[in-house]
Order: sequence, then C-alpha cells, then structure tokens
Amino acid sequence: MFSVVIPLYNKELSIRNTIQSVLDQTCQDFEIVVVNDGSTDNSAAVVEAIEDDRIRLIHQKNQGVSAARNRGIEEARCEWVAFLDGDDLWDESHLQEISLMMQKFPDDKVFVTSFEYSDKRPMFRHPRSEPIFKVENYFKEAMKESLMWTSIVVVHKSCIDVVGGFNEKLNRGEDLDLWARLARVYQVIKSEKVTAVYNTSDGASLSKGKSDYERSILSKINLRGLKSFERKYFKKMIVNRLKLDIKTLDFKEIFILLVKHNIEIFIR
Repeated sequence: MFSVVIPLYNKELSIRNTIQSVLDQTCQDFEIVVVNDGSTDNSAAVVEAIEDDRIRLIHQKNQGVSAARNRGIEEARCEWVAFLDGDDLWDESHLQEISLMMQKFPDDKVFVTSFEYSDKRPMFRHPRSEPIFKVENYFKEAMKESLMWTSIVVVHKSCIDVVGGFNEKLNRGEDLDLWARLARVYQVIKSEKVTAVYNTSDGASLSKGKSDYERSILSKINLRGLKSFERKYFKKMIVNRLKLDIKTLDFKEIFILLVKHNIEIFIR
C-alpha cells in the first residue's frame, strides 16, 4: 500500500534507527525505497546489513535531496508515497493513522499527521474540533502552524504527475515549494496525532548558508499576482528571511531581496 521513500546521504549513525521505526509499524503493508545519494560514509553498508526483503537500496551519484526523493518516487511500486528523511523517526502508529485518515476521507489524496522536534521545543497548533480534519485554508493556517513537513506527508503518486516533484534546482525550501503546489490543487487532510520526530541534533536543517539565494525558494517567489493569504504566506517568508539576514549581516542577500520585492513586501 505504501512506498516509504528515504533519501540517504551520510547518515550512517541514524539510518538504522530510521528504518527500524518503519519496520516497527503496526501497519505492515509497505515497501522501503532508500535512495543512496552518493554517500561517502558507511550509510549504504548499514542499510545493506538490515535483513528485510521489503527494503530496496538504490544508488545514484550525489545530486541533492530533491533528486533523491524524486528518484524514490519514480521507483515506488505502491500508489501511496510516504516520505521519511534519514535521521527522523516515526512512531509505530504513523502508517496506521494515515490509513484511518484515508478511511475517513476516501476521496482525498494528500494526508499529513503532526510532529514534534527532538529537542522538545514548543510548537503552535490551532485548536481543532476534530482530531482528523480538512485544512480549510492552507496558506492562512501555515502562517502560524507547521502543517506540513516532509516526514509526515503521504501523497497519492498521481499527485506528483499533476503538480510535479521536488524542484531539483532548489536546496532550501524545496519541500515548502512542493507543499504549496499540492495545496493549490488538492485538499490537505491533517491529523492532530503526533506520529513523527524531527531530529534537530546535528543542526543541519536549521543552519543558514551564505550566498545561495538562487537555489532557495525565495528566488522563485513573485508576490505580484498572488491572491490573499497565499501572498501573505510568502510575504511573511521573505520578511522573516530579511530579519535573519539583518541579524547575520548578510548584506548581499538583503540587497537582492529588497531589489526584487521592495514595494511588495511593504504593502498589505
């Protein structure tokens, strides 16, 4: 039923636990597609040592996480694709919760649960009347709440045919870019149940690189022509990045953002 796509690059210390969190699922109807994106450590050997016929290890030259995820989607044999990164963990009930969501909303194709950070930082969540619900306005609610994150997203494979996969030209915000494209076309179904842990121990996902604007989602944003909350959503993303650039004295990116978005970011 589920193809679990795991991109792998130099995660030899975490990948065994990540895969084990899939093998421990109460719902056992899955395959695991691990795409080794040119790892230079022993990550691949760790995967190969795990004895389970449902695991397929695919090798490719290093092309980045987006290319690895897209390769996993292409190789997926099941109609439902579940994403999981190589250092994150699922609760044993994750796929079972997704299955329950599918039963409640059988006509929908994009499902997400909820997650927590490994460092237990507080997270804002909108109050809900039901534990499983339709996200009525993705862009409005995503301005405050982390509605979608890679390791809690499950999509029907046909959705990728419609909106496209992860943008391989981006190395920052490539996930947010895909979620936005999905949300424009499909209804997002969400569960309040926390079924995954976002590993922040190495700080890699929280780091801010320099001079990579052209490979950031920021380079794709054009506020002109966007409507209502979608415009506010992306405007907030730009303003937050400007604040961070000011704090870190990244004058090059401050200049680029102000030149591209100058008037638009100051208009409601």
